[in-house]
Amino acid sequence: MSKKYIIKNGTAVEVSDEVYKILRKWDRRIKYVEHDLKETRYIIDQKKETVKEIPSREDSLDRLTDLGFDFENRTADFRETVSDKIMLEQALEKLSDEERYLITQLFYLGRSERDLAEELGVSQYTVNRNKHKILKKLREEIIG
Repeated sequence: MSKKYIIKNGTAVEVSDEVYKILRKWDRRIKYVEHDLKETRYIIDQKKETVKEIPSREDSLDRLTDLGFDFENRTADFRETVSDKIMLEQALEKLSDEERYLITQLFYLGRSERDLAEELGVSQYTVNRNKHKILKKLREEIIG
């Protein structure tokens, strides 16, 4: 069995075959992600005298726009999203502590209704019914 080495901080370090294979595999994956996916490739068929272009998977906005792709203006979306979040936060502040806790646990922390029902000592149906009442209350507060 031949010795395998890797360079670490400018020094050759002997490693096992298994470690060497794993490091080589990861080096290839890194090269694939950092280089191969970003490069346009060409397949040349000499018999048919054709060239097929395989574009890179990473593309620039300028190139896509030149090809006719249309992208919506995200600035307006951003402002609307911020405005929506502010209105939601203001509406949440008007809820009682219990209502805010239920909404926070379900929607912000991703807990299940069943889990929350067990904690609160009520049925899942009760948690679901309260959730819908609170959401209706929030909707009315935000929309008017």
